[in-house]
Amino acid sequence: MPILDLIEFFDPSGEIIVVKQPQAGSGEFRLGSQLVVQESQLAVFYRDGKALDQFGAGRHTLTTLNLPLVGRLIGLPFGGQSPFRCYVYFLATKTFTNLGWGTTTPVLFRDAEFRMVALRAHGAYSIRITQPALFLQTIVGTKGIETTHALEQFFRTVIVSRLNEAIGKSLRSVLDLAAKYNEVGLEVRRTVRADFEQYGVELVDLLVEAISLPDDVQQMVNRATGVAVQDAEKYRAIAISDAVRDAAKNSGSGGGGSGLGDGLGLALGLGLGREMARAVGAPMASASAATSERISAGDLRTRLGELKALRDEGLISDADFEEQKRRWLGQL
Repeated sequence: MPILDLIEFFDPSGEIIVVKQPQAGSGEFRLGSQLVVQESQLAVFYRDGKALDQFGAGRHTLTTLNLPLVGRLIGLPFGGQSPFRCYVYFLATKTFTNLGWGTTTPVLFRDAEFRMVALRAHGAYSIRITQPALFLQTIVGTKGIETTHALEQFFRTVIVSRLNEAIGKSLRSVLDLAAKYNEVGLEVRRTVRADFEQYGVELVDLLVEAISLPDDVQQMVNRATGVAVQDAEKYRAIAISDAVRDAAKNSGSGGGGSGLGDGLGLALGLGLGREMARAVGAPMASASAATSERISAGDLRTRLGELKALRDEGLISDADFEEQKRRWLGQL
């Protein structure tokens, strides 16, 4: 094997975190060989699985003075020219941004409202190697990871495991997700940062870009959060809106008040808990009864005012408004 008189690595892509030279096995070096380390790089000599001497950016002529650990390990004579076997790891010390992470399969979350919910999530993170020897020992030496892709896969597993813990700690239900999003992200960053430090890596930033729900759960959450589910008046608005819409659809079939009854069933079929049933039950019962009784002019004005408010908020259409007004006028 020829002696390596020049050792360097240039990464035109700017995406390689760590690379070994020579790529297979070890190489023969000698005192006087030139080592070229690029900006934002660090070179670490290795022998027998041990990290030895380190070199920062610049051109270095190898001597017993700048290879003290190698020299002691293999007994290099001062000024000697005998070749010695080692290999060199070039590590990028810059910050690597926009590394991706995500759940490859859904993770299960025990939800207080929906029982078990399968969640998916993804995001991005940025890292920087701060302790090269520790990184090489724990990641390269122990894990056998020598490529950026393999490193990204390894850290993805770490992040996803911490995401599960953060969601369980921060959320009672996915209904709270919008309000707790930042809290989930902060908890993931806190725990993942400590994990990465064990490998000589600094977590510069981590973003939880999205946490997605199954379609059926997402539809219920959208409906609930879109009308502020904590507000009982909004529950009432949902119920009345649904009842009016269903009544209009059934008005031509002789169904009488059955449309409003069906609307009540739809409102209570969202699976959002007994609280919603209590909130909408009373007003819907009175609304259903109203379809079969005579009403006074004063009651009509009150009801039309409430109906107009629903239309103004966009909860019912103009056609729904006109249809229900016509029905109430027929009950005078």
